[in-house]
Amino acid sequence: MCGNTRGFFKRMLPFLATFAVGIFIASFFVSISGPNFRGRGWGGRHQEMKRLRLENEMLRNENLRLKNQMETEAWVPMDVPTVSHDHFSNHGPEVPVEGPPPPPPVRKIRK
Repeated sequence: MCGNTRGFFKRMLPFLATFAVGIFIASFFVSISGPNFRGRGWGGRHQEMKRLRLENEMLRNENLRLKNQMETEAWVPMDVPTVSHDHFSNHGPEVPVEGPPPPPPVRKIRK
């Protein structure tokens, strides 16, 4: 009976030691204590969601107002000078433009 207990402790001791070291290391990165429910809680989240909904509604209304304003106002382009094709003629040397190179020849694969 005593040998059975000793074997159990021999197997469990490394596991428990590793587990304890893991918990110790994790405690540096993660808070082991439970969440704090006394802070904002449900009421704070509810107010935040309400505020975000109101803000989204205001932004939607402003977007609609701006779209309507753009549609009602006549869009008049600014005075953009027009340039004719003749304006660019006789400015610099004429350079002939070559066509694209011919495609490479097709190679036959011999088996």
